[in-house]
Amino acid sequence: MPDEETDVTFGDLDFDAIETAVMETARGRWFLKEYARRNRHADTQTILEAVERLKEPVVDEKAVARLRSDLEEMAVAIRQTREAIRSFPMIDGNDPSSAPSEAELQAAAEQRIRHMVLTFQYLERHVRAMIALCDAKAGQAENASEPSPFEGEKARHLHPHPAFLM
Repeated sequence: MPDEETDVTFGDLDFDAIETAVMETARGRWFLKEYARRNRHADTQTILEAVERLKEPVVDEKAVARLRSDLEEMAVAIRQTREAIRSFPMIDGNDPSSAPSEAELQAAAEQRIRHMVLTFQYLERHVRAMIALCDAKAGQAENASEPSPFEGEKARHLHPHPAFLM
């Protein structure tokens, strides 16, 4: 037999009257306590399952490996540039004849500056690519993420009166 009263709505006074009537007997009080216990158990299970899903790693190992490789390449480029700059011809104050000419110093300085500019451009390209990769991964995660465990879920079994769920 279908439930003809599915469209019936109750107000707070109706809930209070029903709660009072059920709470008058030991069996009614037992029923409400058992109902609340079972409800809490179901909610606890839902929360525990959501926590387990949160524990799962969301890191894409391939992306991390690629970023690490890029960072290592960039560190090598920085180290090589630093070494090239340190190899700049030094002027020995004790021996003026061993000093490079003004033209040689100018050429060496220009070479080092060009090397530094190229290194900066290389680093900038890699940093931009890494940022783009992170942005793309974040976009994929937003589009592909499943709804949160409680998204769209209503408080369908909560009663406005806490005594009901004792």
